[in-house]
Amino acid sequence: MKSITAISRRISFRPYCYLSPSIATSAVGMLVLLLPQVLMLLLTGSFNSAFIVSLTVLAAILADLIHSFFSPHFERSWCVALVQGIIIGLLLPSTYSPVAAFIITFCTLMLSKYAFGGFSSAWVNPAAITVAVAYFLDMTAFSIFQLDSSLLQTRNAALSLIQEGAVKVNSFDAAVTAFLNKSVFSIFSLAIPEGYVSLFWDTCSIIPAFRFNFITIVSSIVLISLDIIDWVIPTCFVFTYATLVRLVGPLVTGGLALQGDMLLALLTSGTLFSTLYVIQWYGTTPLTPGGKCIYGVIAGLLAFLIIGIGNSAVGYIFVVLAMNILSPIIQAAENRAVQATLKKSLMPRLDALKEVDNV
Repeated sequence: MKSITAISRRISFRPYCYLSPSIATSAVGMLVLLLPQVLMLLLTGSFNSAFIVSLTVLAAILADLIHSFFSPHFERSWCVALVQGIIIGLLLPSTYSPVAAFIITFCTLMLSKYAFGGFSSAWVNPAAITVAVAYFLDMTAFSIFQLDSSLLQTRNAALSLIQEGAVKVNSFDAAVTAFLNKSVFSIFSLAIPEGYVSLFWDTCSIIPAFRFNFITIVSSIVLISLDIIDWVIPTCFVFTYATLVRLVGPLVTGGLALQGDMLLALLTSGTLFSTLYVIQWYGTTPLTPGGKCIYGVIAGLLAFLIIGIGNSAVGYIFVVLAMNILSPIIQAAENRAVQATLKKSLMPRLDALKEVDNV
């Protein structure tokens, strides 16, 4: 009797369970981890950027609400709309017109729902296409600091950038650097110079998504560990892109052989942020591990061709849009591969069952 009671306590009226977090849960997780980025804008006095984010969020919600009114079967998700709005706002420069940001976000999201399909069938990242439209309408707003060609030829271009004052060194940098060198890097007989902590903490870029790399790294660990985002595409992308920057980058810039600055590439172009929140938006990526690996490797190759060794304002956006075009081809190839595998493994069993039935 006791065993029956114990079993009955484990019985659930829910017939299904998720193998991975649902879209609603994933959106909530992303929203929670995007909020510190917005909070940092307020804490650092970047009120214009915070205002732009608030307007793009409002535009995303309004577009979602109007679309749901005219499309009765459309399943509205406030969290997804909030995430889209925040991502768009963070990818726009602080110098961009707030009114223009609102209008562009609203109109582009509305049009993308009809031109590229609804949420479940969209094949183009709505945030990426919105930022691309904003860029073409006002390219001057996306001008970030330019790197001198001689600077790119040095082994540690990021350090030279810090020493020239392009990146603001925070007051706590020296103390944190000394602590890390003494407690962590001394084990490997290494030491990092002052300034790299500030580069990770806040690059002071006019584009908010490029600034808080430390928060982005912590967020990526949380999102991947909770299985909210997949780890295959980001890993393949970062490995491919960083390797090309390290090995091939010096051949392009005339620098030291095999000494390309990977930190400069990863920390100055919104690479980490976009890899985490933009490149693998729902419905735009392959599903199989092999397809994801191919997707990540091709994206890394395109990133090197488009972004180069870093310091690009919108290069990653065009990498995403290019991959949105290539993704259906990759998905078609992986579907054929899956069908061939199933046919190869199932057909012998079906033939065996037919023989048994005939007997």
